[in-house]
Amino acid sequence: MNAHAPYTDRTLARAAGVLSLAIALALAAGCGRSEAETTPAKGLPEVLAVAVKPADSELELRLPARAYAGESAQIYARATGFVRERQVDLGDRVAAGQVLATISAPEVDQAVREAAADLNQANADQELAQVNFDRAQVLVGSGAISKEMYSDRKANRDAAAAARAAAEARLTSARERSAFQSVRAPFAGVVAARNIERGDRVVADSAASALPMFEINALDPLRIVIDVPQSAALQVHAGLQAEVRFPELPGETFKAEVARSAQSLSRDLGAMRVELRLPNADGRIPAGMVGEVRLKVARAAPAVLVPISAVIQGGAGPRVATLRKDATLEFRSVALGRNLGGEIEIVSGLAPGDTVVQAPNALLGEGDKVRVKPPAAPSKS
Repeated sequence: MNAHAPYTDRTLARAAGVLSLAIALALAAGCGRSEAETTPAKGLPEVLAVAVKPADSELELRLPARAYAGESAQIYARATGFVRERQVDLGDRVAAGQVLATISAPEVDQAVREAAADLNQANADQELAQVNFDRAQVLVGSGAISKEMYSDRKANRDAAAAARAAAEARLTSARERSAFQSVRAPFAGVVAARNIERGDRVVADSAASALPMFEINALDPLRIVIDVPQSAALQVHAGLQAEVRFPELPGETFKAEVARSAQSLSRDLGAMRVELRLPNADGRIPAGMVGEVRLKVARAAPAVLVPISAVIQGGAGPRVATLRKDATLEFRSVALGRNLGGEIEIVSGLAPGDTVVQAPNALLGEGDKVRVKPPAAPSKS
């Protein structure tokens, strides 16, 4: 018995060592499986997800604009002659009907005198014809003159009356032409151009071959002209309020109102011409200034906002990578609206509640599973 005791002790010790090693290996394998099972996402691509935001229900348009005179007229001579006197100069304010210049036209004055003399003669002829007719009426009743003579006297009276009317019309026309020697402002405004001096010869109705004597601009109100793109043309209507700004007047905003629109889109721009009314009682804003009009219109369709880095530009058009609930990617084609700097409008393809991937990796594809990166903690100041 004692001879076999050492052998038994060694066997038991060896068996215990083997068992300990097996237990250690089993524990190591179990720990490895647990760690792998608890961190399965470490190998997935990491993305930054951003929730889609609804855009404002109103769309603010910022459009280049130009100011024009409310009314503008080029004044040409209506009488041929020489400028006798010029009463106004460039930049002068004038009232409606005010004399701007006078023209010396001796031929017109002579025509007035001749027409007046013709009317006097026609009056005398008519009086004589009337006397002869009255006498004929008495004589024809007694048979002293024939009915044929009576008819002649009546015809003479009627012809004299017609001649008098014609002479009176010629005198009226001559006086009207004479009135054209005074060149008057058609409305209140400012002299924007003056092209004549005293002594210059002017020719009546020479608009096709000569400069105008004057140009008058009415500056209150001003016409502000803009071109509204097709996407907002149907939302712009008369009475819509707007703001006008000019770079030469920093910090100042002027109120304007939509007055009218062309009701058609231009072929070259695909935009609709719109005019606004801008009060300018002090004449501070000159015609011709270029500025910007800002007006808010209702959106034709709802839109959402996403970071501009979420938009993928390619041959298939703009797309975004959206995140499904199972953390897989879906690529969608979208229609873009306005670029607002850090954000861009999406007018179709997305809806509030969607989630998009910001700056998606070019290697990501449809259906890829990703891990959402938690937002960075705010820095401590």
